[in-house]
Amino acid sequence: MARRARNRHGSRHLHRSRSGRVTYAEWSDHYFAGAIHKRATTLARDRVVNDKHFVPSIGRRPLASLTPLDIRRLVEAMSERLAPSTVRTNYGVLRAILSAAVDADLIAVSPCRGVRLPAERRGELRFLSSDELIRLGEAMPVEYRPTVYLAGVLGLRWSEVAGLRVGRVDFLRRSLEVAETCAEVNGVIVFGDVKSPSSRRTLSVPPFVLAMLSEHLAARGRPRLDELVFVAPEGGPLRRSTFRVRVFVPAVRRASLDGLTFHGLRHSAVGLMVEAGAHVEAIKARLGHSSIRVTSDVYGHVLPGVDTAVSTALEERFAVTSRGAGVVQAWCRTPTLRANKSAHSR
Repeated sequence: MARRARNRHGSRHLHRSRSGRVTYAEWSDHYFAGAIHKRATTLARDRVVNDKHFVPSIGRRPLASLTPLDIRRLVEAMSERLAPSTVRTNYGVLRAILSAAVDADLIAVSPCRGVRLPAERRGELRFLSSDELIRLGEAMPVEYRPTVYLAGVLGLRWSEVAGLRVGRVDFLRRSLEVAETCAEVNGVIVFGDVKSPSSRRTLSVPPFVLAMLSEHLAARGRPRLDELVFVAPEGGPLRRSTFRVRVFVPAVRRASLDGLTFHGLRHSAVGLMVEAGAHVEAIKARLGHSSIRVTSDVYGHVLPGVDTAVSTALEERFAVTSRGAGVVQAWCRTPTLRANKSAHSR
């Protein structure tokens, strides 16, 4: 009786007797069929990447015939026409598929070895000031104005804004729970869990944002707790592509903020938190990042502002008391320290 190698990512089996002849296309189909651990949006993206960049080139090749040289050539071909970050993301898909083939005993070792990926050139992030954020909000249709503040002040992702339900907003406790997402996958609206366990979070909300949400819900006729906070003009969930073309981009142009993306509002939320002197751990938690490293990798160049803001706040705290004011004034009168402070302020 032929032994079988179970595909731990799929519901079907592949005969070990022909494991050396299993093609990349066959295996990737098995892999995606059983990739229940992936979010719907991630799975859809990975399928597109695989079908576009890998199946045409190596789809008919037996898994056992793939070599590190083949993988390097694939990466080099992508690097000629795609951004470094995109190449890295696509390579991650390929590596996961081939690593799973190793786990299923279809190949002894993955050919994803010794691959040099292009250096990622992170562009300079754009941070809106509070005035610019207000200007954008005023340029938005009134029924979608709060979306600007949910992303630009609270740091919510698009899918978290689109998936926000009325019952997740607690006006009494002045908080908002991020627990569900809404995304468009191959033209179909999909509701799902948040991106990661750390993305499930409860955020305190500034009173002015709560007031804006309250007015918005009142204008909608006080929808039920299980209904979405924001809906399309014809009803139903928001579609990102439609919202971008019909609502967001025109508002960006009216506000003279050309080039701004909805995700860019999330960056602005970080800038505002830095200005407020928020601790980096608080910034991580409010963004729903899985680790401090993720936060520092993306926003490391602006986080030193947190330390400066803390220093300023400490001085102001001492200055408001009678004894503290004397200490601050004495410090300012010390020539060396005064010179250092002046240099630091510049």
